[in-house]
Amino acid sequence: MASVGRTSAACAVALIAAALSSVACQSTSTCDRTPDFAEVDDGRVYGNTYISALNEGDFTGPTSGPWAYFPPARTVTFKHGLGATPTQWAVWVAFQPHGVLAPSAGNISILEFVDDQYIKFKNDTCSEFYAWVQASTPAVAGTLGASGVPDQTTWPIVSSLGEAGASGDDASGGASGASGASGAQ
Repeated sequence: MASVGRTSAACAVALIAAALSSVACQSTSTCDRTPDFAEVDDGRVYGNTYISALNEGDFTGPTSGPWAYFPPARTVTFKHGLGATPTQWAVWVAFQPHGVLAPSAGNISILEFVDDQYIKFKNDTCSEFYAWVQASTPAVAGTLGASGVPDQTTWPIVSSLGEAGASGDDASGGASGASGASGAQ
């Protein structure tokens, strides 16, 4: 029985030591969570789609930035200019202001607000990114061709895809669409 008492006492001392060693830790993060705000108002609208950074050419080619600086705790307001509330949006992020993007995930871009003029995203992480936003409204029925694909005369994105554009492949046999527009290769 004496050994059980000593084992219990040793466990109690170990628990007290562990508890006291963590008293000095007031926070597990060194991230500055002070709210920060910025606005982006120099994007482009192509048909029913807004992109937040200028392209080096038409919308079908890779974009190059600069992307919007998106540090921890920042809410970025994008003035989309679509004239209607977007029903679809995507945020792509990079570690540099120019170059290859990847789809945002998790708390990197939390949607805070969307209306017919603005869309706001917050970086709720402790990591620094650069963001590119794409937002779209539903296509107007009059701009769709018989197959349901936007008419080439009203949406320049389709007119530059080449003969296989309606199937989603560009003339070179590669896939077109979001990955081509994002700069991902």
